Amino acid sequence: MPEWLDIVLERLQVLERWDYFTLAINAVIFLTAPWLATRYGTIKNEASKNTRLRTLHCFNFIVFSSFLLAVIVKVPIPRAQEFSQTCLLVLMTYLLIHLVEAWLLSKYGAEISVEDYSRRVETQTSKTLELVAFTIIIIIAGVVFINIWGLNSLLEATSVLGFIALLLFFTREHWVGDFLSGIMIISSGRIERGDVINIPGENIFGIVLQTRGMHSVIRDLIKGHDIILPNSLLLKQRVDTLKTDLERGVRDYVEFQLGYNVAADDARQFLKETWEAACERTTAIDADRDCRAALKVCGDHGATWRLTYTLKNTHAILMCQDTIREAAYRLQEKHCISVSTPLTHVLMESEAKKAPAKPTKNKVKK
Repeated sequence: MPEWLDIVLERLQVLERWDYFTLAINAVIFLTAPWLATRYGTIKNEASKNTRLRTLHCFNFIVFSSFLLAVIVKVPIPRAQEFSQTCLLVLMTYLLIHLVEAWLLSKYGAEISVEDYSRRVETQTSKTLELVAFTIIIIIAGVVFINIWGLNSLLEATSVLGFIALLLFFTREHWVGDFLSGIMIISSGRIERGDVINIPGENIFGIVLQTRGMHSVIRDLIKGHDIILPNSLLLKQRVDTLKTDLERGVRDYVEFQLGYNVAADDARQFLKETWEAACERTTAIDADRDCRAALKVCGDHGATWRLTYTLKNTHAILMCQDTIREAAYRLQEKHCISVSTPLTHVLMESEAKKAPAKPTKNKVKK
């Protein structure tokens, strides 16, 4: 047996646990590199697959070469073992970042089709989560790098990193709550881009344009301007989202105050024709699902009737309400029903006119 081979086998028998770990990671990455590159390429784009594969092989070769030189051959290179461990750290960090990016893209990305070719593209949600994941991985890798090279002085309070850590600690009340709230909102998926939400406590009714790390942008449906809200407010306040997983879809209603002189059947017919007229004027109301008219409140001045209907487009909810009211306004003369708030004294006067006059008794003069 050659002398050099005996030396290599002898040194392999005295390897430490970290050396075996480095050798195993290199072997696993070398064998699975084609699968890893294909996995990322099928999600993002095919053109980047070969680039990812070459990069993985390059990192793999550098780590394995430095491992051989430092541990097996024992070339007198200054701090060769630390260099080998650093290369392994860079390889694992690089691989982990792109695998997390691919997973987030598959879960929170949007699929588009262009000329019969379908692919997933990044969304604001996936970009935000990618930034969070990238920051966490880089921080962990930085701490490991400092421990590998023994640069513990960088973690002291008097160092630059210590100053940054203290700055982040003392300003945590201004950004940690919104930052964590943004992560919770994005990961839960209950409030997404394009959703119509109502925040009664803040008197906000609008469309969610985007949710970022610290705040969310909402476009007001009434005035049309953009509102920037801290993410923590969306978790503390009551938020009504106009979406449902039920087959019937999202419903809305408009209420009318009708007098007690209007019969129940006449009120239902009036509201039904109001809904039919509104469906003819807009396609945002689902004409395939019947409306529902119900008596909700019997007040002092009149009865409150509610017309419930199904929306096709939640972004046009205010326009649908206006269309319903206008249709009722146009039909009030046809049905002899007034949509104005009834007045009690007017009803009493009308009833008094209808009532027969009571006979008066002539007083007998003494």
